[in-house]
Amino acid sequence: MFLQNISKFISNYRYEQATIESVTTVKAAFLDFFGVTYRGIGEDAPQIACNTVEEIFNGNSNLNLRASVIGTRIKADVLHAAFINGISAHVLELDDGHRKAQIHLGSVIFPTALAIAEAYDLSGKEFMEAVIVGYEVGILLGQIVNPEHRNKGFHTTGTIGAFVAGVVASKLLKLDEEQILNALGLCGTQAAGLLESDHGGSMGKSLHVGKAVYNGILSAYLARNGFTGSETIFEGAEGFLKTMVFDDEYKQEDFLFEDALHDVGKVRVRDIYFKKYPFCRHLHSSIDTALKLKASIGEEYDHIQNVAVKTYSVAAEHNNYNPKNIEELRQSLPYAVAISLVVGEVSVDGINQLIEFGLLDNYSTVDKVNSIKNLVNHMVIVSDDKLNELYPDKRPSNVIIKLDKSFRNGVFQNITLLPKGDFENPFQLRELIDKFKALNPQYDISNLTVIDSLEDYTMKFVVRKLNGG
Repeated sequence: MFLQNISKFISNYRYEQATIESVTTVKAAFLDFFGVTYRGIGEDAPQIACNTVEEIFNGNSNLNLRASVIGTRIKADVLHAAFINGISAHVLELDDGHRKAQIHLGSVIFPTALAIAEAYDLSGKEFMEAVIVGYEVGILLGQIVNPEHRNKGFHTTGTIGAFVAGVVASKLLKLDEEQILNALGLCGTQAAGLLESDHGGSMGKSLHVGKAVYNGILSAYLARNGFTGSETIFEGAEGFLKTMVFDDEYKQEDFLFEDALHDVGKVRVRDIYFKKYPFCRHLHSSIDTALKLKASIGEEYDHIQNVAVKTYSVAAEHNNYNPKNIEELRQSLPYAVAISLVVGEVSVDGINQLIEFGLLDNYSTVDKVNSIKNLVNHMVIVSDDKLNELYPDKRPSNVIIKLDKSFRNGVFQNITLLPKGDFENPFQLRELIDKFKALNPQYDISNLTVIDSLEDYTMKFVVRKLNGG
């Protein structure tokens, strides 16, 4: 059966099997995760989660197993430290992901792995084993279910993410194959996450990540203690594929699991992408393109008469012209492009300042904010059939701006096929470090050197060094 083969792979995988490329990529992903999460803890969603956990569980846990809440001096039980770190890792919309699997992996994998590895003082090699296995299985499962799963309105990071967290937790807790199978069965029945939370401008999207982490860890602990889960939860007649992916057209006997299983352990971790801008990944090609045009027009953005953004349909659906909060803003293609054309920089601090100046209000006295709003009002978003044919192998966006007669009286356009951060258009390590420093300017960057050789240390030591101890 499908999950039995997955369980065998998880149980048998060893650090020594990892390629240098995979190890290097995972370390870069860990650095990126830590920076995003360290900054993310200050946002409203993880603060509310942290306060809620404290309110409910304070004084009710005598466990000696404790794990760190990143960016604080707080230690909590494994479940709740991982839960909060998961929310923090995703809340800024800056965490890594995979294009074809359509899932954010690092924000699920690292909170799970870090909490268990620190609590049990496991080695860096054990940590790396679990992280690599998590990326491998997450990419595999995400590619099996998408794009159908996403098109039905499910947030893959919340749904497949529960399996991924279960994989990581099972590996670190050293479950045997039968226990792993039970854990994955329990993960599948808890898999949840609806994209309406995303498009509705709520904190629910980051909750999906926290809950995926929580449910995966809980499933692994339950399985270790003898709790059983369905071994056919993924491919069964009323399982994940039937109910949440393919519906009536799905027939188990027609699904080529052999083809999928052929890739177990062969999926390239290097294919993950890193994010430069605190917006939904589907908007990044448009931002990159708008920034290229900004380089041509400089500060003459008030001479733009109108803007057309031609892109693939999934990106074009992010056409919120009136975001009311930060969550809606991070999903707004019109505002992402307008901010790029006016400001020329798309950063967490820059966007926070624009919001302070009235970006989300009905009225502002700040010229740049009013210029952004004016561009939004003169922008059209178009789903382009030819560009749509390139998706998901590419994520193309063509931005066209028309300037008035007093300034060039012409049409400027540019196109981006793949945004910055994808494997084909990668970040250099120094750019990830620059991203870290921009997010956390007060952090002592020398603490990060422990990541270079973390396989030589215990994870309790690694966490202490990262926290400046």
